[in-house]
Amino acid sequence: MTVEGESYTSGSGVQIADHAPASGGKTLGYVDNGDWAGYANVTTAGATRFSARVSSGGVGGTIQIRSGSATGTLLGSVQVPVTGGWENFQTVSTALTGTATGPLFLVFTGGSGNLFDLDTITLDGGTAPQTSDKVHVFYYPWYGSPQVSGGWRHWQQGGHSPPGDIGADFYPALGAYDSGDFAGAVAQHMKWIRQSAAGVLVLSWWGRGSYEDGLARGVLDAAAKEGLKVAWHLEPYSGRTAASTVDDIRYINQTYGAHPAFSDAFYVFESLRITDWSALSQVNQDNVILAQTTDTSKIAHFNGMYTYDAIAGATAPGWQQAADHARQHGLVWAPSVGPGYLDDRAVPGNTTPTLARDNGATYDKEWSNALATGPTWVSITSFNEWHEGSVIEPAVPRDGYQSFEGAYGRTGAAAQTAYLDRTAYWVGRFAAPSERA
Repeated sequence: MTVEGESYTSGSGVQIADHAPASGGKTLGYVDNGDWAGYANVTTAGATRFSARVSSGGVGGTIQIRSGSATGTLLGSVQVPVTGGWENFQTVSTALTGTATGPLFLVFTGGSGNLFDLDTITLDGGTAPQTSDKVHVFYYPWYGSPQVSGGWRHWQQGGHSPPGDIGADFYPALGAYDSGDFAGAVAQHMKWIRQSAAGVLVLSWWGRGSYEDGLARGVLDAAAKEGLKVAWHLEPYSGRTAASTVDDIRYINQTYGAHPAFSDAFYVFESLRITDWSALSQVNQDNVILAQTTDTSKIAHFNGMYTYDAIAGATAPGWQQAADHARQHGLVWAPSVGPGYLDDRAVPGNTTPTLARDNGATYDKEWSNALATGPTWVSITSFNEWHEGSVIEPAVPRDGYQSFEGAYGRTGAAAQTAYLDRTAYWVGRFAAPSERA
């Protein structure tokens, strides 16, 4: 696994430095002899090799790789050379010979003055980052293929002809997959979500007996294998009312509530379509039910708010007021962040604004906007809503499609998972901000 050097959750002496050629434009910098950095969301369990992308316009030095604390078990050390400048990066690596299971700590030693900067860190043989149940990612189980479901579902949106021609401006690394392929695509999805450090996926659910309802248990089973939880995105199916929503919540609790991956968080999409939600008083004591709005006059009988909109996160309209209201009234505030928005192939001729990814700058801006409000949770739009181009699921370069090439300075295979790894970076900054020195 690879994480950003500046994603430390505790430290002494070090600071974040701006360097345009670095991954994400930043490094862990201002390193002096005896400084250290800890990464609470990175475990050393099973790690066999350490690599780091470094630069030094100073005197160079040594990185000690430790487990558990700055004085914990020494797993190995590696020399950092003078690279000729703070923006001239090289990769150094070493085998890890010690064994431990605690979080990663790096201790920096050397001469006097600034030693070096640390851009990215890679642990090989280790496990995925620790997930956070405060970060939720919207997940869509509505895709189908002839091989599994007997026909195409959703990929053909906008008049396209899958598998090569799909209704999306990016092309998935798994191809035009089937959401019922639990041993294949879905199992891989759960591994990728775990790689992102999001601890909860929010399942798009279109009513009892729907295609998505029929796949829910398989998704729960796959999520459980990766230690993830499954919350519920209650979509605006035809005829939905406040009363039917109450019945839906009861049904989901009765049908899936005993499952180890079950979460009692319910996101109600387009909640403003219904004006009277008083029926929710029957179920809002035992569940967390969120309205999709920042209008605090529209959340009576809800337990909180979320935004969903992957475009709005770039400007965060009304977010601070919503956050303050939620905090004052003991409600959940779960603003939604996304890497961008582009739906031209799925909805030809539409006039919906697009939001460029800018090689990751958009995603970083939205995360910064969200964390500035002091959220209860952060929700991510989306893992795999391919039609809207808001995905963090890996995409591959393909003629006629955009790709993640260049995101956070990455190319090739590393670019495909750039948004997963960047999510883990932001999860680390969100999950343990109080630990930062």
